[in-house]
Amino acid sequence: MKHVRTIIATAFIATAVASAAPAWAAKKTKLDVEIREWNITASAEKIPAGEVEFTVRNKGKEVHEMVLMMLNTKDPVLRLPVDKNGAIDEKAMPWATIVDETEGLEPGKHEKKVVKLKPGRYAFICNMVETEKDGSIEAHYSKGMAVEVNVE
Repeated sequence: MKHVRTIIATAFIATAVASAAPAWAAKKTKLDVEIREWNITASAEKIPAGEVEFTVRNKGKEVHEMVLMMLNTKDPVLRLPVDKNGAIDEKAMPWATIVDETEGLEPGKHEKKVVKLKPGRYAFICNMVETEKDGSIEAHYSKGMAVEVNVE
């Protein structure tokens, strides 16, 4: 009988702990992010906090990257400070924190990632900088490759 009471008590405690956990902790949100010249789109503008599985797809003709950053500024996502080439200096940005990054995503390829996100404003950007054949600098972020997602 003592063994049965232990099993019942353990089950009761496990149920109480599970029901005390926040609702967002139990499920994973899926978010699709598409990258192409000169645009990034996300399948949702708002998502719940917690575990997020996102799939980044390069639908463009060039290699791109995806930098996920948590913003701590009210500035619009396409008005963030840039360096002389038009890229965001990822090593000196007190207004954001990099959460994850996918580099060198070839055209037609995709990558899946799972991250745990706290409530806040996030930006997905392509921060690649290329020197064109004519010598001009092409900064993907400055050409419009950014999207904001709010995590609640």
